[in-house]
Amino acid sequence: MDRENPEKKPKSLPKKPFSWRGGQIEKEEDIIKNRARHEITELKQMLRAINEYLKHAPKGGLKIQQRLGNTYYYHQQKSDETSVYIKHYISKKDEELAKTLAQKGYYTKVKPVLEKNLHALEELVNTYDKDAIDRVYDTLIDARKNLVNPIKVSAKEQLRRWNEECYEPYQKYPENLRYETEKGEMVRSKSEVIIANILYQHRKDLLYKYERPLEVMMGGRVQIIHPDFTILNLHTGNIGYWEHAGRMDDARYVNEFVQKMNAYIENEIIPGEDVIVTYETMNHPLNIHNVKVLVKRLLEKIVEEGCLHDYNYRRD
Repeated sequence: MDRENPEKKPKSLPKKPFSWRGGQIEKEEDIIKNRARHEITELKQMLRAINEYLKHAPKGGLKIQQRLGNTYYYHQQKSDETSVYIKHYISKKDEELAKTLAQKGYYTKVKPVLEKNLHALEELVNTYDKDAIDRVYDTLIDARKNLVNPIKVSAKEQLRRWNEECYEPYQKYPENLRYETEKGEMVRSKSEVIIANILYQHRKDLLYKYERPLEVMMGGRVQIIHPDFTILNLHTGNIGYWEHAGRMDDARYVNEFVQKMNAYIENEIIPGEDVIVTYETMNHPLNIHNVKVLVKRLLEKIVEEGCLHDYNYRRD
């Protein structure tokens, strides 16, 4: 992280993108289906328990009468011979029978509700097509795409925009760009080399851009900041950020870093959710293991969002 310069606006500035958290229609759709599957499992478990209970429950039901402030319980059932309902008083010593019949009555009423919900959720899982929205836009010819603002940006479209966008790199202190990454670009510190290289190792799932400009509102004004790393999830199209605070024992640097974090928060880009933050001081350098843990967490999110069904988290 370096001090940001809001004075000059790049000729072609990327619009504020989707973050890991905010505005994630695609992620929310996956959550909907995963949540539905979870509910289906729970409903089936409840129905199995209810059916087992009803199978062993006594015949008949519970009749409750209240007279002069007292409550009386009766076991009521239809006669097999006359089809007339017969009721027998349940004394206090047989209170468990009253509870069993009351539970039976409750289960009898709730069972069709559970079955209805189960059917609705199974129908949702079988018919809900989250990719249908993407296909409407993706099948348009390019000339028409250029005129359309899609209701949702698919991962495919986000990648196309990512590859085609142009922007001026951060121009301040170019003499500090002294360290080369595996990707062949120059960054400002050895720690940023570590972060860049570990991200690059997972380029089949995550892409990054270094010091890509981002428009934010600060104090009611549009300004430009430069996240250290802007990260694209290739499976969801979601975009997140990584800030490395490399001089936390420098008071002036810390003050500028806090301002940058506040700018993220003011724009509902939340550190810890939308922004990964790592720190170091002279006595406590960047821990490579921690960087790997954080990248691993990004990869785990891909699986959690239903984009990959099998992934080797530990690949390096």
